[in-house]
Amino acid sequence: MIGVDRHPWTLTEAAHTYRDFGLRARTMRADAATVALPKSPAMILAAFTVNELSDEGRAALLPRLVERASRGDRVLIVEPLARSATRWWTAWEQAFRATGGRADEWRFKVDLPPLVAKLDRAAGLNHREISGRSLYLGQA
Repeated sequence: MIGVDRHPWTLTEAAHTYRDFGLRARTMRADAATVALPKSPAMILAAFTVNELSDEGRAALLPRLVERASRGDRVLIVEPLARSATRWWTAWEQAFRATGGRADEWRFKVDLPPLVAKLDRAAGLNHREISGRSLYLGQA
């Protein structure tokens, strides 16, 4: 398992999480759009990552991921449901579906701890439901 990010703080947090879950993993400071992907077979997960890339970075990454899936790798993209933050999503969804992939939206009801609920209300937010969406390409 390799965690890739450009920001050192994120890599430190990822390393702590890997250790807390007893996972053997390493982190690498790099640009997710251009990083050398691991050798096949691989499971490639980009969670709340593609949205952070530049338009050029996304344009470069999409064909690389589709190509890797065509060789047997599995690719999972997870991003927020917010349409305004993911204008690129439709093109990626079409590319994944055109090559046998799938797209899903997720909604989970949650009971927030009282303090979190209070902070949520104070900030004018409503997180009684957590939502997101995903793209998957590869063998089931």
